[in-house]
Amino acid sequence: MANAILYFRDESSKISDIADAQNLDSDQILEFVFPDDILEGIQETYENNIKYIPIPNQDGVRKINVQENGLMRNDFTISGVFKKEAGEGIAKLKLLRKRKQVDTFHIYGSVGLEIDNAPEFSLDPDGSAGLSIKSTSIGYAGQRTTRYDFQVVVGFGGTIV
Repeated sequence: MANAILYFRDESSKISDIADAQNLDSDQILEFVFPDDILEGIQETYENNIKYIPIPNQDGVRKINVQENGLMRNDFTISGVFKKEAGEGIAKLKLLRKRKQVDTFHIYGSVGLEIDNAPEFSLDPDGSAGLSIKSTSIGYAGQRTTRYDFQVVVGFGGTIV
């Protein structure tokens, strides 16, 4: 994939204060740039909150009612590799996942994602929508001992438009 950033905004770095996320402080940004830290893929998981309710009856007729309960979740999973020697990407990811994921302005999530060649997955947190880090995994297996694999799941908060 092309260049991408995973970042957070706080009350002092709202969109109205710093419009372009690339201009945030370097400690607020995890940058994926070839060849060291690479974002290889993104996957969206969208799940409606639908309940299927079986209706018992005495005459043998089979019936299931469907109850619409809105949205269950809208998650994005990003994956890629970090260069093992540098360790900077891993350190920044660990800081991002430990910090508070919402604040008084970013009530739906303070994490943002910007991907140059996949703008449909980019989201800059504002007062009406945002992302939060739900989980991360980092490690390596096999003979790829020069790079760490990583996966980050971010969840959407706000109103889907």
